[in-house]
Amino acid sequence: MIGAAFALAAVVSAAAPPGARVLLFGDFGAATAERDAVAAALRTAARRAPTDLALALGDNLYDCGPDPTLPGAASCAFRPDEATVDPGYVPPRDPRFERLFEGPLHALARPDGSPLPVYLALGNHDVGSPAACGASAPAAARTRACLEVAHRGAHWRMPGRHYTVDAGPARFVVFDSNLLALGDYGGFTFDAEVAFVQRALAGCEQRLCFLVSHHPPVTAGRHRDQVAAAAYQARVRRLEQAGHFAAWLAGHDHDLQHLRAAAGYDVFVSGSSARPRTEPFGSPSDPRARLLFAARGPGFAVLTVAPDGWSLGFEDTRGRSLACCTAAGGPCEPHPCR
Repeated sequence: MIGAAFALAAVVSAAAPPGARVLLFGDFGAATAERDAVAAALRTAARRAPTDLALALGDNLYDCGPDPTLPGAASCAFRPDEATVDPGYVPPRDPRFERLFEGPLHALARPDGSPLPVYLALGNHDVGSPAACGASAPAAARTRACLEVAHRGAHWRMPGRHYTVDAGPARFVVFDSNLLALGDYGGFTFDAEVAFVQRALAGCEQRLCFLVSHHPPVTAGRHRDQVAAAAYQARVRRLEQAGHFAAWLAGHDHDLQHLRAAAGYDVFVSGSSARPRTEPFGSPSDPRARLLFAARGPGFAVLTVAPDGWSLGFEDTRGRSLACCTAAGGPCEPHPCR
């Protein structure tokens, strides 16, 4: 069983399984042939072995997120925790959710046939990326974030703007990295986001924890200049100091990457769903980091956690293994895929 929480600690079932298998994909929310191929491959991967959940790593609804002009949308409001929405609020029907995200995932299922839960992070396009949507008023960005949290769907799981998910021995700390990339926005503050991450990572010296967000802390892809900026890196360092974690799972760059951050943790970018890039890779945005694997073309990742370690593999849409690594008490070391 999986427990999700949006405050200080996750709700963990005593019957939690000894391990967990998680599908990782990001930048999914555009109607393209590549997205449909990734969706089909995810369905196949979920059938191949028992799978507990998926993590969608942001940019869930291209290009500008939910429609804040729909009747009733402006009534969406965050509770005093600035993360959750009143469960009594019913958002307006927005066909973008079905067309851009949920439709192609309708057959993504657990072995018993129930919908596989997909836990989502907020991306820059979910709150109205200025580059794609023009100048976005803070109120509109806040409303878009609220509408994604308020949405309910067979697969869609976003308990809050930030939250934790416990699965087997692992904890996934999902946070709003728009605050990492932009600084304060929409009335939300980076200081409060760091405080949430710090609370969520409490006790992670004794358990396996992962940070989950849209934006990565380091990259060799298209967004190298953005990620290398001094203000961005200063905010990364604050999150690194918030507590212990084994790896950071992200999207944003539309490719597949495995990097080793200067601080020693692993970084996995799995953002090659709807709009894979064709640009060449460069050196990592932090020259002290190492690029261990990089690939273009549509694909995703599979994370497997167990009481004694964890492993991750990248796959293309034909189910072919592209890169694999295994961690046993330390970093995830690459090895030939079996």
